[in-house]
Amino acid sequence: MKPIVICRLPNHVGDCCMTLPALRLLDASGFTPYLVGKRFAEDLMLGMGWRFDPIEGHVTEDLSRLHYLSEQQHKPLGILFPNSFGSALQFKLAGIRSAGFATDGRYLLLDKKIPEPAKNVHEVERFFAVALGAVKAWGATPAWTEPPKELGLQLIARHTAGAKNLKEKFNIPEKFALIAPIARGVHHGKIKHWVHINSVVKPLKDMGIEPIVMPSPEEVEEAKIACPDARHLPPTNLGTYAALCKEATIVIANDSGVSHVAAAVGAKQITLVGVTDPHRTGPWNPNAVVIGSEKGWPTEEEVIQKLREILR
Repeated sequence: MKPIVICRLPNHVGDCCMTLPALRLLDASGFTPYLVGKRFAEDLMLGMGWRFDPIEGHVTEDLSRLHYLSEQQHKPLGILFPNSFGSALQFKLAGIRSAGFATDGRYLLLDKKIPEPAKNVHEVERFFAVALGAVKAWGATPAWTEPPKELGLQLIARHTAGAKNLKEKFNIPEKFALIAPIARGVHHGKIKHWVHINSVVKPLKDMGIEPIVMPSPEEVEEAKIACPDARHLPPTNLGTYAALCKEATIVIANDSGVSHVAAAVGAKQITLVGVTDPHRTGPWNPNAVVIGSEKGWPTEEEVIQKLREILR
């Protein structure tokens, strides 16, 4: 029987997507990942076939759940993808023998201390380094030593059917673009979304492509303000949204969770950046085009020209 590894997922959608090569490495190297993380990750990861248990942010309940998992598996192995002290403390108190980077003062809490990679590596490579180091530390042979070029998210039939049903229900044409106008939060005090996103709507329509916005429940009103000329549809679950990304003619997003969901299914995509470093957090997808840099946003003309080139 393959040893169980309880894997603490990151707290954000994009970061969860970027752990996929690391999780696939564990699976291919003779281990069975058991995922614990925020509830959104359960639906996103359903197609991978791994068990999932939620972390709710309630310390007592979360620790009780981890204790239960640990007792079931008799002090199992664990991997910490987040760098936080709290995640390491929870695993330690639950009796999970965890591997991770010795960051944030958690050296004494880890069973296996994995050397950190260079600071300028992509987050996919950083997460992969944790899994690779853990596999070696546990005395196993890694199935491969470099992350694959694709994240490799698998979808289940329910998500594919859900996307088909949405297309029929809302009469979405064969050629459509998914636009994600909002990236929540700030980076070094600067907003993370391109404020001219509405400028791509007319060029898309001119090319016979229907621009669709399907925001998260928290972003509905912001999305209408940011991209008023696109067609706005109600939110859906992450798995179905991923299936829509796969079927879309193109996905246009900021450096956000949507960009990484699109990358996870290998969608054709444009990711817009202006304050974040795409070499560290850009979409891990050979079909992705990144416009802009951490030093500044692209112009409307640059984005529209690149859009026409890609869809010509």
